[in-house]
Amino acid sequence: MLDRWQSLITGLFLWENRQENNVYAVVDENNDGKADFKYILAEDLRMPNGVAYRDGDLYVAEVNRIIRFKNIKNNLDNPSYEVVYEDYPEEGHHGWKFIAFGPDGMLYVPVGAPCNICESENPIFASITRIDVKSPNPKPEVFAHGIRNSVGFDWHPSPANSGLQTMVVI
Repeated sequence: MLDRWQSLITGLFLWENRQENNVYAVVDENNDGKADFKYILAEDLRMPNGVAYRDGDLYVAEVNRIIRFKNIKNNLDNPSYEVVYEDYPEEGHHGWKFIAFGPDGMLYVPVGAPCNICESENPIFASITRIDVKSPNPKPEVFAHGIRNSVGFDWHPSPANSGLQTMVVI
């Protein structure tokens, strides 16, 4: 299993480096388990650590925003990104965002608590939000609340015939 901030797309391995605030792509073109090419996708980001891939686009989470690299596999030589949403809180405490697409096609983005022992007046803190990235003006909605510092999550199918999914938070 890949680390929580890494994503694997056939032949393409993506990762971020929080110390350098960069996002990289490594390509194993001949599937020998060794990198044939390394690309810097973005530099000088603010706490990049969550990546998700959907419909050919790469999404990267920073502490206060989500950015998208459209058609990433075909733009590794000249990557550029657009901002999907940039109004998440800027507090760095519990600010890492381990993002993933849910079974409903929405992008799920955690927002940690701004401190260890507190209750913020802003309801977006200590939550998992979701964003419709296909919307022209996406706004996060709180999906779950009371989650101080999620470091990952995934979905587990509920019992047969229910059609529901259960989110498992780490």
